[in-house]
Parts: sequence; structure tokens; C-alpha cells
Amino acid sequence: MSSFAAYLRLDATDGPGLPQNVARQLETAIAVGLLSRGDRLPPESELAAELGVSTGTLRQALETLRQRGVIETRRGRGGGSFVRNASAPLSGTALSETALKELRERSADSLRDLGDACAAVVGGTAYLAAQRAVHDDVERLRRLAEQFRAGETADDRRRADSRFHIELGVIAHSARLTQGIVHLHDELASLFWTVGGEAGQHPVTESAHTALIAAIAGNDADTARSVVMRDVEGRVQYLIDLHLDLVLRGEP
Repeated sequence: MSSFAAYLRLDATDGPGLPQNVARQLETAIAVGLLSRGDRLPPESELAAELGVSTGTLRQALETLRQRGVIETRRGRGGGSFVRNASAPLSGTALSETALKELRERSADSLRDLGDACAAVVGGTAYLAAQRAVHDDVERLRRLAEQFRAGETADDRRRADSRFHIELGVIAHSARLTQGIVHLHDELASLFWTVGGEAGQHPVTESAHTALIAAIAGNDADTARSVVMRDVEGRVQYLIDLHLDLVLRGEP
């Protein structure tokens, strides 16, 4: 399989909504850093087989992404479909207002539930990763943490942070847990980053990366799980506090 298709979760039941589902999953792969700007997608027949869909369904999904400006198709030698935008820019008044409106309309219980699921899945995966990691795994985590530190934009850091946590599933040798991290972390990060949570939490995120790497390098499974759960709890509490503040102020 390609480096990203195994981590996507699709409802393989064919139907009118499947192309949109495929497009959404490919956008998720881009948003969490499994695909980056300039990456070339596998040939259509190969990618369709990996995703378990027909080539016709895949072509509809790719056309949707082309219309959104997410990918572009180049003809001729060396052509194919390439990632054009890593994701929508995480800046701008319109986007911020949309994100804040979404956060206001969610309930505190739904945010807490998302946090519980993310903490359980990512924390449990970190526990297994600490038990199963070898030297090369730890070095990959260090490189991903460095990509987060070197990120020039919030979008760069968001994708680097998501990719860092996805790597835990790879280290744990669990495709299902990795799929869970892809989708849960993307949902949490898409809220946390777009409402400005990363700006204040940036040093906390760096410290969490450092502590998690140390725990995994030392095969300290309990500490690895605890680090992840505290990190997720901090992000979710930020979102809940902001949600309640928006509700109290009556802001749209």
C-alpha cells in the first residue's frame, strides 16, 4: 500500500455518497500531514485498489478535489495528480469567524466526549508504542518533533503535530489504532488550531513532544500514556472554556 491509504477509513458500500466520502478522506490525509504540498498521488488504478473503490468513484472524488483547488492534474510525461494546497489556510477573519461559530454551536459535552475518545485512543496507542519501540522509531519521532518546532505557520505546525501522533500508531504496529488517530486527531486539531489554541499552547505542545519521546525511548508505557492524556485534556479544556465564553457573551 501507499504511505497513507492504509490509514484512511472508508465505508466501502458503493452509493451516491461514496465519491464525497473518498474526497473527504483524501482531504483528511492532507490535513494531518500524510500528504504534503507537491506530493504526487499514486496512479488512479492503484489508488482505487488501495482504497477499495472503483476507478470511476475515485475519479469523481479527484474531480471534487480539483474543483476545490486541493489537487491539480498535470498532463504528459511526469504528469498525474499532485497535492496543490496542504489544507485551507488557517488564518483570515472569515475562517476564524466560521471556526468560532462552529465551536459555539457544539456543546461542552460533545467537546468533552471528543477529548475522552482522543485521549483513550491516542493514549492507549502511546502505551503500546512505548512497549514496542526500537531505536529507529524514536529517531522518527524526534524528526517529526523537529518539524513541528521548525514550522513557519500554524498550518505547518498543525500537520506536523498530527503526523507526530499518527506515528505512534505506526510504532504500535496497529493499522486500526492509526486510523482512529487520523480521524480523531484531525477533528480535535481542526477546532483547536483554527480558533487560535495553538498560539498559547505552542510551548506546551513542544514540552509534550519532548516528554513523550523520552518516555517511549525509555519504554515507559505508563508515562507515555499519561503525557498524551494530559496534553489532550489541556486542549479540550481550552476549547470548552472558549465555548462557554462565547455562549455567555452571546457571540455568533
